[in-house]
Amino acid sequence: AMRPETMRLIDECPTVIGMMTTSVGSGGSLDSAIRTVASEGPQRSREMFSRAVRKADTKGSRSLTEALSDEVSGLPPEASGYRNSVMLCIAASESTSSEEGLMLLREASDVALGSVRAMGERYSSSLTVPCMTVFGIGIMVPMILMSILPLLGVGGLFGGFGIDSGVVTTVTLVVIPSAILLISFWIRRGNPFSSNDGGPGGLRCAVPLLSAVPLALLALSSGCTVETTVFLSIAPAALVSAMVMVSDRRAMSARRECELGLRNCIFELGNRMMGGESFERVCVETVSGRRECSEVGMRLGREMDICRGDTESAVRRTITPVSPEVSRALCDILRCSSRDTEDAGRLAMALGRQFHNSDDVRRRLESELRSMMDMMTGTAV
Repeated sequence: AMRPETMRLIDECPTVIGMMTTSVGSGGSLDSAIRTVASEGPQRSREMFSRAVRKADTKGSRSLTEALSDEVSGLPPEASGYRNSVMLCIAASESTSSEEGLMLLREASDVALGSVRAMGERYSSSLTVPCMTVFGIGIMVPMILMSILPLLGVGGLFGGFGIDSGVVTTVTLVVIPSAILLISFWIRRGNPFSSNDGGPGGLRCAVPLLSAVPLALLALSSGCTVETTVFLSIAPAALVSAMVMVSDRRAMSARRECELGLRNCIFELGNRMMGGESFERVCVETVSGRRECSEVGMRLGREMDICRGDTESAVRRTITPVSPEVSRALCDILRCSSRDTEDAGRLAMALGRQFHNSDDVRRRLESELRSMMDMMTGTAV
């Protein structure tokens, strides 16, 4: 099976290739593109590109391009799409024909998206067994405990050990949810599309469940029965955990909707800049014109008013908390607009197409995972 670290590296591929194609396509050097990824790229790719930069700077390699080629050559076979797309970017930077270079850059983007699509399909197929395990533990085991085992215990099948309601309640409300929680964390740990990699943000929803332990001890010391103890300890903790989860879910949905709106703004931005309009005015008007981005557009307008000409810092302060990718794209477009507005418009339209293709791949993967997600949601309910 493909390792989670390898899958997450592949998931970063479109972002990395987008950063490289933006730099090379706008007239920049490949060395500057590599150093940009090493300083601002996604986590795992940033580490790999940083190793290449250190190797070149310490004369461990003849050039930065050669150092990066050595790094990607050491990737596992499953990451061949990542390796091939990076090599295509290198070939595009060395091409003497501008048309051939653009063709190679487009091919690099297509290879990167194809590798993510193949990885997503492979990950989707690997979820069948763990999801069916959760379904069996969450649905079938409680059904057996509540219906069949008590009937078998009536005839003394279990000897001196009786299957009373206390045992059934404890197993159903404590043991089974704990097992499902552990399996869910294991599944989430291997999710290549997880934004926080199981960090504190993901554990925040489970922390309230720890309050069940002192509540259970308090109920037992008060002389409550097993059923009452389980209910008084689990119910409040589960309620608080659900409230935290719903709050985080709403905040994440709002951020994703805003990010999608920002990505859709790039193409419109390029279209208007090719008509001769300035970046500063078009950027604020385009972002503010979308309902889901109106608040970000207001903040961007205020930052533009007080930035004293440092437009790039204003864009980074406003857009980066919502979408680092869009922030980098806007800064690249801004720098290109200082040379030629029409070239910056063409660059923006190319980036808009890249975002559109990437979002299309994500939507396809989400639709393929929809049935599995619906089944897991039904099991949880």
